Amino acid sequence: MLDIYRSSYDITERYEIGGEVYDAYAYCNIINSKYVLTKKAELWRVLCFEHVFFRLFDVLTVEDIDRFCAQTKERIEPELVRGGRECMEKDHMYSYVTGIFICEKGISKEVKKKLRKVSFYKNYRFGFRGYCGMRLMAVDLENNKLAGNRAAAELIKEYKKLI
Repeated sequence: MLDIYRSSYDITERYEIGGEVYDAYAYCNIINSKYVLTKKAELWRVLCFEHVFFRLFDVLTVEDIDRFCAQTKERIEPELVRGGRECMEKDHMYSYVTGIFICEKGISKEVKKKLRKVSFYKNYRFGFRGYCGMRLMAVDLENNKLAGNRAAAELIKEYKKLI
């Protein structure tokens, strides 16, 4: 799975934040801009970021999901996404915090239900400085199935093609 991300993302294996250790962390930033004749005559510019956390579980529990959600609100969004700043920079469009949980022994119905309900969305300056959203996806290796929240719908479609 990490090979998919390697070409576009910076990957750190065994990444620790706030006492939680993830099997891998992938980071990507995309800068798009439109200019006329020279780069100094810039018409517009957007900054897009994604922080992906990979974790391997024998069995994924509701508590594991709750712990990731709490950590996203308390540590990941303020420290990694905003970098300790009060707000995002001027041309920021979006940042995604993506959790990919790989489960070796299947996913229970209660965990699937919890995954569907999870959401995190934060506007910066009423959306003028973009937003941050959380996408969660669980990979059931035992049954070759995927589950996730609404924000991860497109991510799940892409992974279904791979599986």
